[in-house]
Amino acid sequence: MRTIEEIVALYNHRRRILGPVHDQMQAVRELARGDVIVPLNELDANARASVANLLSIGLDQMSMRVASTMPTPYFPPMKEASQRSKDLASLRKKTMISFWDHNRMNMKLRRRSRHLLGYSTSPVIVKPCFRTNMPKWHLRNPLDTYAAPSDDLDNPVPDDVIFTYRKPYQWLVAMYGPMIDGKLRVGDPDPDTMFTLIEYVDAEHMVIGVLGAPDDPMLPPAQRAGMEVMELERVNNRTGMPMAVVPQRITIDQPRGQFDDMLGMFYTRARLQALTEIAIERGIFPDEYLVARPGENPELIQIADGKTGQLGIVKGGDLQIQQVNPGYKTDIALDRIERQERLEGAIPAEFGGESGTNIRTGRRGENVLSATVDFRVQEAQEILASSLLEEDKVAIAVDKAYFGNKQKSFFIPGRANVDKADYTPNKLWETDFHHVSYSAAGSDVNNLIIGLGQRMGTGMMSKESAREADPLIDDPEMEHDRITSEGVEAALLASIQQQAAQPDGPYQPADLASLVRKVMVENKSLFDAVAEVDQEARERQATEAEQMAPETMPGLAMPGMGAEQPAAAPQGGAGGLGALLAQLGG
Repeated sequence: MRTIEEIVALYNHRRRILGPVHDQMQAVRELARGDVIVPLNELDANARASVANLLSIGLDQMSMRVASTMPTPYFPPMKEASQRSKDLASLRKKTMISFWDHNRMNMKLRRRSRHLLGYSTSPVIVKPCFRTNMPKWHLRNPLDTYAAPSDDLDNPVPDDVIFTYRKPYQWLVAMYGPMIDGKLRVGDPDPDTMFTLIEYVDAEHMVIGVLGAPDDPMLPPAQRAGMEVMELERVNNRTGMPMAVVPQRITIDQPRGQFDDMLGMFYTRARLQALTEIAIERGIFPDEYLVARPGENPELIQIADGKTGQLGIVKGGDLQIQQVNPGYKTDIALDRIERQERLEGAIPAEFGGESGTNIRTGRRGENVLSATVDFRVQEAQEILASSLLEEDKVAIAVDKAYFGNKQKSFFIPGRANVDKADYTPNKLWETDFHHVSYSAAGSDVNNLIIGLGQRMGTGMMSKESAREADPLIDDPEMEHDRITSEGVEAALLASIQQQAAQPDGPYQPADLASLVRKVMVENKSLFDAVAEVDQEARERQATEAEQMAPETMPGLAMPGMGAEQPAAAPQGGAGGLGALLAQLGG
């Protein structure tokens, strides 16, 4: 168990080691935000770069393509021959999808893909949320993450991680006022003075500490007194496993983002563009020099102002205007540097809604874009899928350790007929073994749908597999049930229409009117309406009515087609015998 002093010493050590990496991340962040100042004396101190920010365009486009499709978790049944095991495996999958949906995983993956491509890492920590009784994903800033080094660079789960974040003094007093009062060195703070908090996470503990204010010799001794670091909270990690996952972009050795090498080219292009603007401005407002004639003392009587039409007056000399040429190769140099940036950062012109002049067909454009983008998207998606696998295991451990015997319910995303499902974590999570994968890593949502249609058309893929791969379908089993019911409903409706078109068919006008009323007025399903109309016809045909009663008449229907009730047999007597003989033709 590490003390808070050991944790701070470890933090300072890792901070020195990761200093160059975080400096590079900081430079990428400044360029992505547009906080770039071109260092030229003749420009305004707050002048920003006036060239296209290709890094921001490429980062957004690549990240949106990576996060345009969602991965799918697959939990295999523990026993293939057991229906209960299959049902539990299906419920585990739906539970995990519910966790993702509750944490808005589709939005978190968009931000994480930007972190992964821009900063080369995307840290996250999974904690229990006692308000919802579910595991909760917390994204962390890569600039404030200090993970333990590992021999396996592809292992996204470090032994321990240190996170830092800053909070104002008023928040610190509101949360831990009695604990820090008179003990922590705070200096001369105001409510907005920021303090650095340290969060340490490993397989055994979660520790939160705060760093005191810097020791300022200008302050009085009373304000300089206090602890440099103080432990605020320490809780046991019930899961027994590290709760933080830090996936890394695949590089040769040290972390590097996809756009790190573009920074120097951007600054060069921005500076060259700024020099061009200065030269153009000087061409519009040229420098004027007063040159003396031989043997005369020049004197400027009135300054000329071309905007107002004021004439300048000079005595004893001449005014000479110096024109500035921006340079005939400036535009060529700008275009060349922009091309180098696009090559270095893999940012094709199509990302900006343009197309190369050497591309003549749509197929060729797709090939160029695919060669530039697809493999990078594939690698990023597989890294995120590998990270999600480990995060799911942490979420399962959190669910069992903190809510193990509690009966819980969750709503299944996209399922209209089933509102919720119930489960107990200790009974459901027999194992955390599962897979997380993208249906077609490297394809965005548009190309994926086209590819699925082509494979189904050629017979290489079943519809069930296509439904599982389609990101728009949350529950393939429910979608199969819906398609089946819609097909049966269409067949039923076609059968009704076909039989109703025949005058001697089973559907008579009164039955059709009753069927339409039940569907349109009473808002019943077609299946229920047909069953009720059929039951009414059966009851009508099984009930006898008096002779010559209105119920025994066919009405608008054809006689003998079942629209009328059967007439009751005549009673005994002369009248009855006469009627019987009349029926027999006697």
